[in-house]
Amino acid sequence: MNLISKWWLLACFIGFISVNSAHAQQSDPLRFFHWMVGDVVAMPQSALSLRAGITLGVAVTGILAVSHYDRSLSDHAQSFANSSPSSVRRVFHEIGNERIIRPMAVILFVGALTSRNTYFQDAAFTSMESIFLANIFTNSMKLVVGRSRPNTDVGPRVVHPFSGHRSFPSGHATTVFAFTTPWLIYYPNLATGTLFVLGVGTAIARMADKHHWFSDVLGGALIGFGTGYILSRRHMDLRRGVNLNISANQFSVTWTI
Repeated sequence: MNLISKWWLLACFIGFISVNSAHAQQSDPLRFFHWMVGDVVAMPQSALSLRAGITLGVAVTGILAVSHYDRSLSDHAQSFANSSPSSVRRVFHEIGNERIIRPMAVILFVGALTSRNTYFQDAAFTSMESIFLANIFTNSMKLVVGRSRPNTDVGPRVVHPFSGHRSFPSGHATTVFAFTTPWLIYYPNLATGTLFVLGVGTAIARMADKHHWFSDVLGGALIGFGTGYILSRRHMDLRRGVNLNISANQFSVTWTI
């Protein structure tokens, strides 16, 4: 089975999720443009909130804590590499490849527009936007942090900002979690829960083949999940007519009937 066939099967799998969820209503195709503009404006404001600061602090502390175990966890991943077929790991590498997932998300969104299921359309758009925004953030962090990859054999604590080293955070982990999280939020059931396996498998494969340390894939997973979660909640609130404004010193909610 070639790569295109695999991704079409994944698209069909996600499309199957919406079969029993009509959610048909008056469709406003311009809502996606308004959402995207609103998301770009709202994200800096949200980043200044107390809740965002606490969440970021906890995430950074957790990443720093687990980084002390990067070498031992990397060794465990190596044993996985020795006991698993290379073809399996290659599939998970492909799943997290942004050059593959981005076009797939776009195709899925365009396909969703042909249906009358606006709820499914919203999920597909949110997933697509989540990938692009999360990738921008991750690639910016890669540039700033400049952490060396495990295959350079210089150790997990070697960091040279703006050096061109791109280990932290993992772009593959970011991409796959940014892609799958909105589907988990919009359709919380056993079928979408299995998508979580894609993220875990990609993270393990990236460690097993010495492309990333554990803290790299953890950081990427948190960025992807966080972006997908925030966008999903925001778009679902906008769908229900809730306008949520968060800043450093004020909090307001507007409910439109």
